[in-house]
Amino acid sequence: MFTNLSIATSLATKLLLTCLLTLSISACSSRSNPVIYQNNFDFSQVKNYSFYTSGSAFFDSQDLPHSQRSSIEIAIEKRLDAHAFNYTELDKADLVVTYYLVKNQKKDYQNYNKVVRFCSYCLKASTWQQDGDWQVYPGGLIIDLVDPKKNRSVWRSIYPLKFKAKDNSRVLNEKLTEAVDIMLSQYPSK
Repeated sequence: MFTNLSIATSLATKLLLTCLLTLSISACSSRSNPVIYQNNFDFSQVKNYSFYTSGSAFFDSQDLPHSQRSSIEIAIEKRLDAHAFNYTELDKADLVVTYYLVKNQKKDYQNYNKVVRFCSYCLKASTWQQDGDWQVYPGGLIIDLVDPKKNRSVWRSIYPLKFKAKDNSRVLNEKLTEAVDIMLSQYPSK
């Protein structure tokens, strides 16, 4: 009798632990990162996107190696292409995608904000929607979606990359791709 009772208790414990683990994993994966966007911009009309080219004010706003820029842009392209957005020439784009790796260089961050015409004081205006606790921190990746007609950011997200000194290039790219996927998954309904 004790054997059947201990087997039933063991199975119930395993079932309970499995349910708790599943619940905690789904809670972590559904947790959203901070996103802010201008709610009077019609995101449903966006079909094409582009990036600023080298030599542009955006490109010059942060000193990043070309390999790092390529990794970020490839991750962004894969995510946007998977959601039926089309890459196009800059003059035909509905949105321009920009990005910024947050470091401890306040001047670079201020220059980047000027380039994408992002104004933190404007967030208090009624035309902005904020989801999550917005703050900028070192080691974060910022992605902005810029309205090319107004040359102003209409959507912004930040996500911690959590790079470590021991990470090899494969691990760095995996972290980058995961961050981009999570960030762009919060694009307003298309």
